[in-house]
Amino acid sequence: MMVLTVVNVGWDLIQYYNTQVLNVPDSVFSGCGYVGNMILWDWKFAQLLEYFDEVDTHNMDQGDVCIWYDTMDETHCHVAVFDGWDGYDCWYFSQNPNPCRVMTVEGLGNPRAFRRKKETPPAPPEPTPVITPNVPEDKTRNQIKVLIDTLYVRTTPGGQDIGFANPGYYNYLETQEEEFNGVKYLWYRIADSNWIASKEGEWTEVHPKEEETKEQIQKEYAERILKNMPTWLESIIEK
Repeated sequence: MMVLTVVNVGWDLIQYYNTQVLNVPDSVFSGCGYVGNMILWDWKFAQLLEYFDEVDTHNMDQGDVCIWYDTMDETHCHVAVFDGWDGYDCWYFSQNPNPCRVMTVEGLGNPRAFRRKKETPPAPPEPTPVITPNVPEDKTRNQIKVLIDTLYVRTTPGGQDIGFANPGYYNYLETQEEEFNGVKYLWYRIADSNWIASKEGEWTEVHPKEEETKEQIQKEYAERILKNMPTWLESIIEK
Protein backbone atom coordinates (compact mmCIF):
# COMPACT_ATOMS: atom_id res chain seq x y z
CA MET A 1 0.00 0.00 0.00
CA MET A 2 1.34 3.43 -0.97
CA VAL A 3 0.27 6.15 1.48
CA LEU A 4 0.49 9.88 0.76
CA THR A 5 1.40 11.90 3.85
CA VAL A 6 3.68 14.63 2.47
CA VAL A 7 1.94 17.16 0.29
CA ASN A 8 3.75 18.67 -2.68
CA VAL A 9 1.23 18.83 -5.48
CA GLY A 10 2.32 18.34 -9.13
CA TRP A 11 -0.01 19.49 -11.89
CA ASP A 12 1.06 17.33 -14.81
CA LEU A 13 -1.22 14.40 -14.08
CA ILE A 14 -4.38 16.39 -13.36
CA GLN A 15 -3.85 18.71 -16.30
CA TYR A 16 -3.32 15.77 -18.67
CA TYR A 17 -6.38 13.97 -17.28
CA ASN A 18 -8.64 17.00 -17.51
CA THR A 19 -7.55 18.24 -20.91
CA GLN A 20 -7.03 14.91 -22.69
CA VAL A 21 -9.65 12.71 -21.01
CA LEU A 22 -12.34 15.10 -19.78
CA ASN A 23 -11.82 17.74 -22.50
CA VAL A 24 -11.62 20.60 -20.00
CA PRO A 25 -9.61 23.74 -20.85
CA ASP A 26 -6.22 23.78 -19.09
CA SER A 27 -7.02 27.24 -17.72
CA VAL A 28 -9.54 25.69 -15.29
CA PHE A 29 -6.81 24.00 -13.22
CA SER A 30 -4.16 26.69 -13.50
CA GLY A 31 -3.53 30.24 -12.37
CA CYS A 32 -4.35 29.68 -8.70
CA GLY A 33 -0.96 28.83 -7.15
CA TYR A 34 -1.95 26.08 -4.71
CA VAL A 35 -4.69 23.65 -5.62
CA GLY A 36 -6.63 24.55 -2.47
CA ASN A 37 -7.33 27.93 -4.00
CA MET A 38 -9.58 26.14 -6.49
CA ILE A 39 -12.00 25.95 -3.56
CA LEU A 40 -11.00 29.03 -1.56
CA TRP A 41 -11.04 31.58 -4.36
CA ASP A 42 -14.59 32.32 -5.45
CA TRP A 43 -13.71 33.08 -9.06
CA LYS A 44 -11.72 29.84 -9.46
CA PHE A 45 -14.45 27.82 -7.80
CA ALA A 46 -17.02 29.37 -10.15
CA GLN A 47 -14.81 28.45 -13.09
CA LEU A 48 -14.53 24.89 -11.78
CA LEU A 49 -18.31 24.61 -11.56
CA GLU A 50 -18.66 25.61 -15.19
CA TYR A 51 -17.33 22.16 -16.11
CA PHE A 52 -17.93 20.03 -13.00
CA ASP A 53 -20.75 19.19 -10.62
CA GLU A 54 -19.81 18.75 -6.97
CA VAL A 55 -20.81 15.28 -5.74
CA ASP A 56 -21.11 13.72 -2.30
CA THR A 57 -17.92 11.89 -1.39
CA HIS A 58 -20.02 8.88 -0.38
CA ASN A 59 -21.26 8.63 -3.98
CA MET A 60 -18.04 9.10 -5.91
CA ASP A 61 -17.56 7.33 -9.23
CA GLN A 62 -14.30 6.24 -10.74
CA GLY A 63 -12.86 9.25 -12.57
CA ASP A 64 -14.16 11.96 -10.23
CA VAL A 65 -11.64 14.71 -9.48
CA CYS A 66 -10.93 15.11 -5.74
CA ILE A 67 -9.46 18.22 -4.12
CA TRP A 68 -8.13 18.35 -0.55
CA TYR A 69 -7.61 21.80 0.99
CA ASP A 70 -6.99 23.45 4.34
CA THR A 71 -8.51 26.84 5.10
CA MET A 72 -5.70 27.52 7.59
CA ASP A 73 -2.78 26.37 5.43
CA GLU A 74 -3.14 26.72 1.65
CA THR A 75 0.00 24.62 1.14
CA HIS A 76 -1.70 21.65 2.83
CA CYS A 77 -3.65 20.52 -0.23
CA HIS A 78 -3.77 17.87 -2.91
CA VAL A 79 -5.62 16.82 -6.08
CA ALA A 80 -6.10 13.31 -7.44
CA VAL A 81 -8.53 11.15 -9.41
CA PHE A 82 -10.83 8.78 -7.53
CA ASP A 83 -10.29 5.16 -8.52
CA GLY A 84 -12.46 3.13 -6.17
CA TRP A 85 -13.27 1.88 -2.69
CA ASP A 86 -12.18 -1.56 -1.45
CA GLY A 87 -14.57 -1.68 1.49
CA TYR A 88 -12.07 -0.08 3.87
CA ASP A 89 -10.10 2.59 1.98
CA CYS A 90 -10.59 4.95 -0.92
CA TRP A 91 -7.97 4.69 -3.63
CA TYR A 92 -6.87 7.50 -5.91
CA PHE A 93 -4.75 7.85 -9.01
CA SER A 94 -2.16 10.41 -7.89
CA GLN A 95 1.07 12.00 -9.03
CA ASN A 96 2.49 12.64 -5.57
CA PRO A 97 4.81 11.02 -4.74
CA ASN A 98 6.13 10.12 -8.17
CA PRO A 99 5.68 8.00 -10.17
CA CYS A 100 1.95 8.32 -10.86
CA ARG A 101 0.13 5.39 -9.26
CA VAL A 102 -3.05 4.30 -7.48
CA MET A 103 -2.68 4.96 -3.72
CA THR A 104 -4.54 5.96 -0.59
CA VAL A 105 -4.40 9.52 0.72
CA GLU A 106 -4.09 10.06 4.47
CA GLY A 107 -3.50 13.00 6.74
CA LEU A 108 -5.50 15.50 4.73
CA GLY A 109 -9.06 14.86 5.85
CA ASN A 110 -11.89 14.36 3.43
CA PRO A 111 -11.71 15.77 -0.09
CA ARG A 112 -14.39 17.52 -2.10
CA ALA A 113 -15.27 15.59 -5.22
CA PHE A 114 -16.19 16.92 -8.65
CA ARG A 115 -17.64 15.08 -11.64
CA ARG A 116 -17.37 16.29 -15.21
CA LYS A 117 -20.74 17.55 -16.35
CA LYS A 118 -22.30 15.54 -19.11
CA GLU A 119 -22.04 17.10 -22.51
CA THR A 120 -25.32 18.64 -23.52
CA PRO A 121 -26.39 16.76 -26.62
CA PRO A 122 -27.11 18.96 -29.60
CA ALA A 123 -30.75 19.67 -30.18
CA PRO A 124 -32.28 17.40 -32.79
CA PRO A 125 -32.61 19.10 -36.14
CA GLU A 126 -35.94 20.63 -36.93
CA PRO A 127 -37.95 18.41 -39.25
CA THR A 128 -37.52 19.55 -42.80
CA PRO A 129 -40.82 20.76 -44.22
CA VAL A 130 -41.81 19.23 -47.52
CA ILE A 131 -44.03 20.45 -50.28
CA THR A 132 -46.38 17.67 -51.33
CA PRO A 133 -47.65 17.42 -54.89
CA ASN A 134 -51.44 17.50 -54.98
CA VAL A 135 -52.25 17.54 -58.67
CA PRO A 136 -52.54 14.70 -61.19
CA GLU A 137 -50.91 14.76 -64.57
CA ASP A 138 -52.80 17.22 -66.72
CA LYS A 139 -51.72 17.94 -70.28
CA THR A 140 -53.84 21.09 -70.38
CA ARG A 141 -51.71 22.73 -67.64
CA ASN A 142 -48.08 23.79 -67.44
CA GLN A 143 -46.58 21.13 -65.19
CA ILE A 144 -43.23 20.05 -63.85
CA LYS A 145 -42.60 16.57 -62.46
CA VAL A 146 -40.12 16.27 -59.60
CA LEU A 147 -38.06 13.08 -59.87
CA ILE A 148 -35.88 13.19 -56.73
CA ASP A 149 -36.46 13.37 -52.95
CA THR A 150 -34.11 16.24 -52.22
CA LEU A 151 -35.07 19.04 -54.57
CA TYR A 152 -34.97 22.27 -52.58
CA VAL A 153 -37.94 24.60 -52.53
CA ARG A 154 -36.81 28.22 -52.19
CA THR A 155 -38.62 31.44 -51.44
CA THR A 156 -37.21 33.07 -54.58
CA PRO A 157 -34.98 31.84 -57.42
CA GLY A 158 -31.67 31.20 -55.66
CA GLY A 159 -33.15 32.38 -52.34
CA GLN A 160 -33.62 30.82 -48.92
CA ASP A 161 -34.56 27.15 -48.87
CA ILE A 162 -37.71 26.22 -46.96
CA GLY A 163 -37.80 22.47 -47.48
CA PHE A 164 -37.96 19.85 -50.20
CA ALA A 165 -40.45 19.08 -52.94
CA ASN A 166 -41.76 15.53 -52.83
CA PRO A 167 -41.65 13.63 -56.11
CA GLY A 168 -44.73 14.14 -58.26
CA TYR A 169 -46.51 16.64 -60.47
CA TYR A 170 -46.76 20.38 -59.78
CA ASN A 171 -48.48 23.07 -61.80
CA TYR A 172 -46.08 25.91 -62.49
CA LEU A 173 -47.21 29.50 -62.76
CA GLU A 174 -44.16 31.19 -64.23
CA THR A 175 -40.50 30.58 -65.03
CA GLN A 176 -37.37 32.61 -64.48
CA GLU A 177 -33.72 32.12 -65.33
CA GLU A 178 -31.44 32.87 -62.39
CA GLU A 179 -27.89 32.11 -61.32
CA PHE A 180 -27.27 30.27 -58.04
CA ASN A 181 -23.81 29.45 -56.68
CA GLY A 182 -22.31 30.37 -60.04
CA VAL A 183 -24.61 28.09 -62.06
CA LYS A 184 -27.54 29.26 -64.19
CA TYR A 185 -30.83 27.45 -63.66
CA LEU A 186 -34.33 27.73 -65.02
CA TRP A 187 -36.62 28.21 -62.03
CA TYR A 188 -40.30 27.31 -61.80
CA ARG A 189 -42.80 28.90 -59.41
CA ILE A 190 -45.08 26.15 -58.14
CA ALA A 191 -46.87 28.31 -55.54
CA ASP A 192 -46.55 31.69 -53.85
CA SER A 193 -42.92 32.02 -52.66
CA ASN A 194 -42.23 28.41 -53.71
CA TRP A 195 -39.63 28.02 -56.45
CA ILE A 196 -37.76 24.95 -57.67
CA ALA A 197 -34.85 24.68 -60.07
CA SER A 198 -35.03 22.37 -63.06
CA LYS A 199 -32.30 20.04 -64.21
CA GLU A 200 -34.17 18.39 -67.02
CA GLY A 201 -33.99 14.61 -67.08
CA GLU A 202 -32.19 14.36 -63.73
CA TRP A 203 -34.15 16.41 -61.19
CA THR A 204 -37.30 17.10 -63.13
CA GLU A 205 -39.35 16.56 -66.25
CA VAL A 206 -41.03 19.66 -67.62
CA HIS A 207 -44.40 19.24 -69.35
CA PRO A 208 -45.71 22.46 -70.90
CA LYS A 209 -49.41 22.34 -71.68
CA GLU A 210 -50.27 21.04 -75.13
CA GLU A 211 -51.44 23.73 -77.54
CA GLU A 212 -54.71 22.92 -79.25
CA THR A 213 -54.64 22.53 -83.03
CA LYS A 214 -57.18 24.13 -85.37
CA GLU A 215 -58.84 20.73 -85.84
CA GLN A 216 -59.17 20.24 -82.05
CA ILE A 217 -60.78 23.68 -81.64
CA GLN A 218 -63.29 22.96 -84.44
CA LYS A 219 -64.10 19.55 -82.99
CA GLU A 220 -64.65 20.96 -79.49
CA TYR A 221 -66.94 23.67 -80.93
CA ALA A 222 -69.01 21.12 -82.82
CA GLU A 223 -69.33 18.91 -79.74
CA ARG A 224 -70.45 21.86 -77.67
CA ILE A 225 -73.11 22.78 -80.29
CA LEU A 226 -74.45 19.22 -80.38
CA LYS A 227 -74.52 19.00 -76.60
CA ASN A 228 -76.54 22.21 -76.27
CA MET A 229 -78.86 21.52 -79.25
CA PRO A 230 -81.70 19.84 -77.24
CA THR A 231 -81.92 22.78 -74.90
CA TRP A 232 -82.08 25.24 -77.74
CA LEU A 233 -84.78 23.24 -79.54
CA GLU A 234 -86.91 23.06 -76.40
CA SER A 235 -86.69 26.81 -75.91
CA ILE A 236 -87.75 27.40 -79.54
CA ILE A 237 -90.74 25.01 -79.32
CA GLU A 238 -91.94 26.65 -76.11
CA LYS A 239 -91.95 30.03 -77.79
